[in-house]
Amino acid sequence: MLICMRQRAIGMAVDTVGSYGREAIHGIMEFCHRNPHWVIAVEPRTWVYAPSQEPEDWNVDGLIVQAYSQDVVDRVRSLGLPAINISNTRHCKRQLPTIVPDDQAIGRMAAEYLLTLGVHHYGFCGLSLAEYSVLRGAAFIQRMAEAGVFVSECDNAEPRLDGWLAALPKPAAVFCCNDFWAHRTLSAARRGGFQVPDQIAVLGVDDDELLNTIGALPMSSIAIPATKIGYEAARMLEAALNGQPPPRHTTLPPLCVVPRATTDVANVDDPEVAAALRHIKANVARPIQVDDVLEHLAVSRRSLERRFRASLGRSIALEIRRAHIERAKQLLSNTTLSVGEVAQASGFTSVTLLGVVFRRYVGESPTTFRERSRCGTPLKSVKAELLTR
Repeated sequence: MLICMRQRAIGMAVDTVGSYGREAIHGIMEFCHRNPHWVIAVEPRTWVYAPSQEPEDWNVDGLIVQAYSQDVVDRVRSLGLPAINISNTRHCKRQLPTIVPDDQAIGRMAAEYLLTLGVHHYGFCGLSLAEYSVLRGAAFIQRMAEAGVFVSECDNAEPRLDGWLAALPKPAAVFCCNDFWAHRTLSAARRGGFQVPDQIAVLGVDDDELLNTIGALPMSSIAIPATKIGYEAARMLEAALNGQPPPRHTTLPPLCVVPRATTDVANVDDPEVAAALRHIKANVARPIQVDDVLEHLAVSRRSLERRFRASLGRSIALEIRRAHIERAKQLLSNTTLSVGEVAQASGFTSVTLLGVVFRRYVGESPTTFRERSRCGTPLKSVKAELLTR
């Protein structure tokens, strides 16, 4: 017997300008394709912050929104309809069920990555008016403090970016709360005559591939599972429409750092270590070993190991392994290569070795890591509090 599900009319108030909103919409539409009874009755507007958003006039069964203020939350709540929020722009006392990136994990990932660059000065460029920025910045600064590093902060709610960047000791690495502010930081660096990445290395968040690769200097960024967030928001809304209360707050971890030219630097004082890092980076797709690096530099292992630990706090072998793992993470997140092909293209001699090493250092299998960025995998709700590794 054929069972016909009642059609669901869904409204979306989601930003189509930023990459986060666009990718989230891809996830929502993936859910629609898998569930034909879902119909997007109110399409997303060009700019979610425009005052023309009037959900009170929408004849829909449920909503997915980027709630950027308490006023928007209250207006949506007043409708009495199931609604899911995918924004962490403002801290609201009265909230909607929410699914967002794990902003604290993003901050920690940024710190872990920038610490590998070997620079001595660090900055955070954020926006104190945005909750996601506050969380990312706090986690970044805390992780840096654990490593004994001071972080200079710039609040872009004030027009002081140029002066702050000029006063920042060089060379420095700057973590920005998102790609928008990262690009503004790059513009300020150009205005100030600072070389990127040699004097200022810049890392953003969102990995807007179009925006980050069209310029003369492609920008490094942290990829977040926006498509997955959109899909899961739709799945949560469907459950709510069926009478199942959704979790109040769900977060998804970031995927990986996508390194590009703005962090392509080995700022270490030791020229031998810098040369070794360049050799490792240039050969990251090959199964290189410590002996390959030593042969390239014609230096003793004991001497280079000592200098590596003095400059970076880790061994040559660990740096090679770290580079191979980061390469594998990028390929798993951004290509459709099989896991075996990823192993071959990231310097692992077999798919088995990739699996063993990946699980040891990342905490999950390559397949599980890849699936975290795809739609349809059940997720667990987690508390929005700083988690320790």
